[in-house]
Amino acid sequence: LFRSPRSSWPCFPVHAMAPKQVLVVGHGPIGHSFIEKLLERKSGHEISVLCEEPRPAYNRVMLTQYFEDRDAAKHDEMKLSYTNEAALKEQGVKLIYGRATSIDREAKKVSYSTTGSANSSPAGSVAYDVLVMATGSYCFVPPVPGMLLKEKQNKSWPDDPASRPDGVFVYRTIEDLESMMAAVKAGAKKAAVIGGGLLGLEAAKAVYDLKMESHVLEMAPYLMPTQLNEAAGQVLTAKIQALDIAVHAGVQIKEVVLTESGKVKGIQLVEKGASEPTLLEVDMVVVSCGVRARDELARQCGLEMGGRGGVKVDPSLRSSDENIYAIGEVAAIGGSLCYGLWAPGVEQADALVKNLVDGPGTVEYTGSDLSTKLKLLGVDVASFGRSTEFWFKRQFDGKDPDVKSLECFDEIGGTYRKLCFSKDGSKLMGGVLVGDAKDYSKLLQLSKKPDLNGNDPASLTYGKPPPGAAAGPAADGGDGTGLADDDLICTCIGLTKADVRTAIIEKDAHTVPLLKKACKAGTGCGGCVTPVGEIPKLLAHTLKKLGKAVAKGICPHFPYTRAEIFNIIKIKEIKSFEEVYATVAQGAGGAGGCELCKPIIASILGGLWNDMCLKDGRDQLQDTNDRFLANIQKTGTYSIIPRCAGGDIDPDTLLAFATTAKKYGLWTKITGAQRLGMFGARSDQLPDIFKELVDAGMESGQAYGKALRAVKSCVGSTWCRYGQQDSVTMAVVMEERYKGLRSPHKLKMACSGCLRECAEAQGKDVGVIATQAGYNLYLGGNGGAKPVHAKLFATDLDQDTCIKYIDRYLMLYISTAKHLQRTAPWQAELEGGIAYLQKVIIEDSLSICADLDAMMERNRSKNHCEWKAVAYDTELQKKFRQFANTDDNHDSEQIEYIEMRGQQHPNTYHAPDIVGPALFVKEEAPDNWEWIFAGKAADYPCNGGLAVKHGKQELAVFHLPNQQIEDRWLATQNICPYRQARVISRGLVGELPSGQITLADPIFKTTYDLRTGSGIANPALNLSTFQVKVDADGSVLVKVPPAKEMEKAFEEQVNKAFEAAGMEIKKKVGESQGKLKAEKGSG
Repeated sequence: LFRSPRSSWPCFPVHAMAPKQVLVVGHGPIGHSFIEKLLERKSGHEISVLCEEPRPAYNRVMLTQYFEDRDAAKHDEMKLSYTNEAALKEQGVKLIYGRATSIDREAKKVSYSTTGSANSSPAGSVAYDVLVMATGSYCFVPPVPGMLLKEKQNKSWPDDPASRPDGVFVYRTIEDLESMMAAVKAGAKKAAVIGGGLLGLEAAKAVYDLKMESHVLEMAPYLMPTQLNEAAGQVLTAKIQALDIAVHAGVQIKEVVLTESGKVKGIQLVEKGASEPTLLEVDMVVVSCGVRARDELARQCGLEMGGRGGVKVDPSLRSSDENIYAIGEVAAIGGSLCYGLWAPGVEQADALVKNLVDGPGTVEYTGSDLSTKLKLLGVDVASFGRSTEFWFKRQFDGKDPDVKSLECFDEIGGTYRKLCFSKDGSKLMGGVLVGDAKDYSKLLQLSKKPDLNGNDPASLTYGKPPPGAAAGPAADGGDGTGLADDDLICTCIGLTKADVRTAIIEKDAHTVPLLKKACKAGTGCGGCVTPVGEIPKLLAHTLKKLGKAVAKGICPHFPYTRAEIFNIIKIKEIKSFEEVYATVAQGAGGAGGCELCKPIIASILGGLWNDMCLKDGRDQLQDTNDRFLANIQKTGTYSIIPRCAGGDIDPDTLLAFATTAKKYGLWTKITGAQRLGMFGARSDQLPDIFKELVDAGMESGQAYGKALRAVKSCVGSTWCRYGQQDSVTMAVVMEERYKGLRSPHKLKMACSGCLRECAEAQGKDVGVIATQAGYNLYLGGNGGAKPVHAKLFATDLDQDTCIKYIDRYLMLYISTAKHLQRTAPWQAELEGGIAYLQKVIIEDSLSICADLDAMMERNRSKNHCEWKAVAYDTELQKKFRQFANTDDNHDSEQIEYIEMRGQQHPNTYHAPDIVGPALFVKEEAPDNWEWIFAGKAADYPCNGGLAVKHGKQELAVFHLPNQQIEDRWLATQNICPYRQARVISRGLVGELPSGQITLADPIFKTTYDLRTGSGIANPALNLSTFQVKVDADGSVLVKVPPAKEMEKAFEEQVNKAFEAAGMEIKKKVGESQGKLKAEKGSG
């Protein structure tokens, strides 16, 4: 809440602030919000930020999302990341990784120590004119015996894991989650979460996601006692216990019991109603029962503190030192309240920026709304109020005689609603919602209004229209949000519905991702942008009024879903991308499509017609894996995995595999899918490797494709005393039948010989388990990040019937699923689920079984081994050459090899990004540059590229025959600025409806403008560009610096990237990779 200046605080001089050094201590969500808002004002301030964690700011509110992403290795490119190092650098923000240890107010300096992480800065100090403390909070650990190691407590880092016994965790950062996952990997199976409030239930979600036996311990009589009354708490408890999470409310925790070696083995507690303590055996304790302000720096330097901790600040967010401010959880507003929620911190950041830029006292921050809506363990929970008195006076609990309430408890639906009204029933004072919070935004806004806006208390409580209500125009304008224009639609960021609509209209933010960029909507808890949130409703309604349809197509070129395009191609019998593009696409561009639609169309064509994927221009539609018939790895080399049907392989085949791997110096491994894999082959070596394997009787395992990977099997009745059927033979039959089948996503199958399930068939897309009478068929199981148990489809089937049902299931999936949608989510979206599939596949309820059978037979009739096609086709082999202008080859890998367990493989780090402007720009090419031979035009693919060797450096040259003359040949560097793999020439080329020619790198999908080399997704990553021409004899020529000059320039650029990252460069292009790599054949 802001108000005009009026304060009894000391009057410091009021004037607009000249550009100064602004230091932010703490790069969490609130610290970053402040930086973003200050940058938007373009005030000229020099901004530095001290970051204690090993990565820039990320979304801590959605921390449990990390268990799905598990992408800490991406550093500042996680899905939760708000920004990255390159973007901060480009914006002029100095990011310092270090832990602030002291503030020298007289010298205006903050000292910091190293954090010990790989990217931590050396200890030092940083000066400031203005210091903004955004240090947040730390997890409160109760003084219970066994929870803390007092002798190891760290005053400058209260959350230091070294201060806790082995097995006691807090829930605050990515590192906390990584530590919990490591404990589970090491064998932890039972966890207790201390705390049943907001933070505790978030932590409970974390251990639940880790598949642990979970217990929630709450000292109060019910869950979330700060926000909910007892009835609401009991409804929430029932819903959480339904998930097999044990809730212990009203407990007394006596001790965390440790083993002799200091590891957690249980918690001694007294259950509600008991008199004697019992031992709850757990091997993990997660403490999440509240937070305390990180105010140790303020105490050290003598700032005035709040009554309950935190830095006491005035309405300008200024501390007792006129040069030091505080925002977020560390700011004690008026010396009393530290807000622990996101939205208040964002509002404080906004107020502080206005006061810094426009002058102190421009606005006054007086407080924020404590209303909140969360989804806790899948349960919607909301609490809202007219003012803070709703919570501080516990108006929701009947403690205020001037407040009356109505309750609605739906025992069938498991929902609870309590609304509180003024004594005369004329005003909504607040409410609590459990199980169904869809009306939260509407009720929250109503609680801020002077009356009930034509409603009555009973109607609001029980969800019915008020008596005698006449049909009239909806207050929300018909968009279905239930919100007026001045109502908040994104409470985390403080955006009204009008703010978001303005971004949709004026900033062309026509998708949720574009809205996030345009106005930050949905970048907090994300609830408002979920499929059932208010913002998608507003977006669809606004676009409809603008005459624009909500995008449902696979990309800007195709306004249709994958299933719709599949049917169009099938019915019209279209066989090429060009014909698909001409028939279906909108806004046809010269390059024809983009990196999104090309692989999708290629997959559909493959699923329907199964033609060789590298012929007739289809190779330029494929992602690099399908284009090179092998899986690309982080260094730009490939892995080769032959098919091993059912896991059945003879010794001679094993010997042949080993001989080839040894000949080329490749790292070998038994893969997770029970197959043999060799890793580290250059693209030019692949045809020779394919031929050796094919000649030894092997064929492509298509591990590179969205296709059948493998059919796993146990030994079945062949060897096992428990075997009911010959599971190996059944697995071989299945794999031979479905190999080469292109689908929306990868397919995994298994066959177990008995109910002991050694092949884990119930975790596969298709699983078959032998019985005495035949086979039980399971469908729609998936492993991976979101495991799903397969559903039993049919029992005791004979082999032929089982295969028939699998045929139809796969063809139906291929025909109707979304791109990159596994069978489990596709199956879950089918109305009726497994029962519907039984009717369609067994009973032929849609009369399509004959069509599905025919589709399968057509696929089988055109089955072929793609490796064999390459091994014996010299024209196809040309597509695998390393360079277009020479038969010479060299080692392009950017990471050195290390020896481990008798083999060599690339070191485990990633090379740092090369950020900043491109080294060379074709428009600025000096006269002393030379034209070098880059191969023959006839050898170049249409709408694709090839690599060109220039000394030890590489270029990427692209042929785009459908473009304007000046854009038909384009050239860039071949090294990708993102992690330095030399693979740009293998990227997918596309063209946006705007006419921008795009290039997506084949490993990490970073995108670039192929004309200018400019980064699209990340403007800090840029490619050098070069002029291209074609002589009369068909020779392609590229104008480049002399080889030595170019080599030196790129080496210096790479060295700077390593130095900036604090890393040592250990590998240069073309250098030997050690004994095994040096023995590789040249192909």
